[in-house]
Amino acid sequence: MKNRWKSSARAGTTLVLAGSLLAACGGQDNPPAASGTGGGTNEPVTLSMMIATHNSWPYKEDWGIFKWYKEKTNVEFKIEAPPNDYTTAVNLAISSGSLPDLMNVTGLTTANKYGNAGAFVNILDHLDKLPNYKKFLDQHPEVKETVLSADGKSYLFPVYGLDKQSRRSWIYREDIFAKHGLKPPTTYDELYTVAKKLKELYPDSFPIGIFDNLGPLNNMTYGFGTANTTYYDFDKKEWRYGPIEDTYKELVTYMNKFYKEGLVPPDFMALKRKQWQDLFTQNKAFIGNDYIGSIDEIVSDNKDFNLNFMIPPKGGPSGVAKNLNNGFITTGFAISSNSKKQDAAFRFMDFLYSPEGIEIASWGKEGETYTVENGKKKFKPEIGDFTKMRQKYGFATYGTYAVLDMEGFFSTFSPKMQAALKDFDKYEAKMQPRVAYTDAENEQLSTLNDSISKYKEEQVAKFILGQRPLSEWDAYVAEFKKLGVQKVLDINKTAYERTLKYVQQK
Repeated sequence: MKNRWKSSARAGTTLVLAGSLLAACGGQDNPPAASGTGGGTNEPVTLSMMIATHNSWPYKEDWGIFKWYKEKTNVEFKIEAPPNDYTTAVNLAISSGSLPDLMNVTGLTTANKYGNAGAFVNILDHLDKLPNYKKFLDQHPEVKETVLSADGKSYLFPVYGLDKQSRRSWIYREDIFAKHGLKPPTTYDELYTVAKKLKELYPDSFPIGIFDNLGPLNNMTYGFGTANTTYYDFDKKEWRYGPIEDTYKELVTYMNKFYKEGLVPPDFMALKRKQWQDLFTQNKAFIGNDYIGSIDEIVSDNKDFNLNFMIPPKGGPSGVAKNLNNGFITTGFAISSNSKKQDAAFRFMDFLYSPEGIEIASWGKEGETYTVENGKKKFKPEIGDFTKMRQKYGFATYGTYAVLDMEGFFSTFSPKMQAALKDFDKYEAKMQPRVAYTDAENEQLSTLNDSISKYKEEQVAKFILGQRPLSEWDAYVAEFKKLGVQKVLDINKTAYERTLKYVQQK
């Protein structure tokens, strides 16, 4: 099976990367400090690579990120960046047996699926060539646990660091609260009280601005110590299903109350992001739940407009002030199992996890994108904000980094956004395990989760909208047992225990 995969030079732009590979390693808030140097030769080599392209900052041949790598490595890339459906492009490349040396893979499931079929190299068999990457995994056991396949192998070099600016959070109109002498709510009872007051002050408003169907519940449930799906309870050391727990019922009860009293938009189930943003700029919403980046993203011509981070309110007597931790982004790089240039590919990947590789990915080049003043790096004013940096230079996008030190990028954010990011971690729940399943487990879960999720979405919506009385909660819970929720929990328990066993062996 594995011999069928053939590497090929992909049509695309040639980018020459020249210089020497240095090694060392580190982490997310502080870049990795490594213990050795990358192995292999510095002789010129050409690698083919296929990467995805982002609609907001599409791939460009003249991105500076590759020019800066050119000065530190001796690798030449032939890059293919399919402009349309990347998933389809990957599937076609793999089914044809014609793979590039390196491939940007946009999910662990894809990496494990095709790695198990023989398309990608098992990275764990080559850790002797990857001192920086090995150090990175040792420093981040949660990453090491996540990148394993069901049989204890690993086919994906994960990206790390960018996730911080896309974490879920509570936000609020600080200017409106200050204007009326209101305090941010610390509990759901206080949330109700302040929302009622805002409704009195602004009768046409829906103070608690939520949108996107039941998506906000993914974050809101953590204030009640539960989740909107299957989750692992680290204290009880067991897998549980949040939507059937009493604490979940408490949240649904609040949501029903908010809906009945006009404190949330009546059409929140169908509301889209732009419509939701308009509610805040038009003084029709004052509290919300979304990506923390919304603090800077949502702007208004009103000079007093001030959207800021809000500490998550505690839900119920046993509630906690926590947000969902959706963890690091599960995209990365895979190496073709049939590539004749695997050593060079490993050498380059290890460089990306080194301090110098992280510095280039995070800051670019001294004098061109940043200066050093009193020993501290500072981006040059003319390079623009984070979005413009990604568009012009290729910072922080598909195929251009492995680990980012976000401290540099944070400096491009507003002072209030920087302050929010500094405080954010203390209000974030522990990251949930990401478990790899066998083919048989995936098949079972696909069938079970489809019916369970559909039933949950339908019935929770009915409870919130008042179309089903909360007095029928027990009957609702009983139906999940018929749908096989216990089987889902058992599969997760088995898969997680298997993963932990592999982690301990590595």
